[in-house]
Amino acid sequence: MEGIWYAHFTSGELNGVGVAVLHNGQVEGGDPAHTYSGSYQEEGNNVYANVRVSPYAGSTQPADLTHPITYFLRGSVTGDLARVSGHPNNKPEALVSVELRKGE
Repeated sequence: MEGIWYAHFTSGELNGVGVAVLHNGQVEGGDPAHTYSGSYQEEGNNVYANVRVSPYAGSTQPADLTHPITYFLRGSVTGDLARVSGHPNNKPEALVSVELRKGE
């Protein structure tokens, strides 16, 4: 999974796009309103990640977060496509889904 991935996320009525860089089990990235940092691991075609999403102070986008949130995600990888979903801070009612496409 190492490399640059384009991410499209959906959480309730919110959705957006960003970029995530995966390298040596670490995740770093962001979008116009957030920064991402965390870790991931692969087991065969399965992937598991803990990703902290923080509001980006310099953003010109409306703030949807007032403090960082950690998401616990799991899903699968097939070639250059990965789909993961999960929830923040053990709150199953706040489901987030992410589709990732590997950049070239």
